[in-house]
Amino acid sequence: MANPDPHYPCSSMERDFNYGSCVASTSVHIRMGVQQDVASQSLDQEVLLKVKTEIEEELRFLDKEISEAFTNIGFDQHTSPVFSPANPVEDCLAHLGERVSQELKEPLHKALQVLLSQPVTYQTYRECTLETTVHASGWNKILVPLVLLQQMLLELTRRGQEPLSTLLQFGVTYLEDYAAEYIIQQGGWV
Repeated sequence: MANPDPHYPCSSMERDFNYGSCVASTSVHIRMGVQQDVASQSLDQEVLLKVKTEIEEELRFLDKEISEAFTNIGFDQHTSPVFSPANPVEDCLAHLGERVSQELKEPLHKALQVLLSQPVTYQTYRECTLETTVHASGWNKILVPLVLLQQMLLELTRRGQEPLSTLLQFGVTYLEDYAAEYIIQQGGWV
């Protein structure tokens, strides 16, 4: 987050909102990409609808939480360059994420198989992500955990699980712990 407004501190809630906004906005691109892969992966519309519903539910909850928090201090999130950036990053992330998926197909597939072969825990996700990011550089290291989460979400949902809130927390925690410093050094998301 480059040059945050000095009138309010950057909080984990703001980072969560930014991450959630990216997830929400990219969900359109994810759904479009998934719909293109439906034939090859034989995912049905019911799974896609379930994922979409979970994402929208999480975003409504996050938006409500943020609105309630900021109403108390008189902050308008719609005028914030952080909460409403002029140049959304979701299109760029979706495009780059697709490229990372292709370039790192083998390591991502290996990590996904490990993750799906055992109970889903943050520790396993973190270890698999760190092992996979050694094959990437620059911003691609930031995209690897997001692409891996996307693949996990689709597969676990296809299996009848509802993992969105858990995976969302994995993503936020990982980005805060391993990627935030790099993102800030690059001038933030915007």
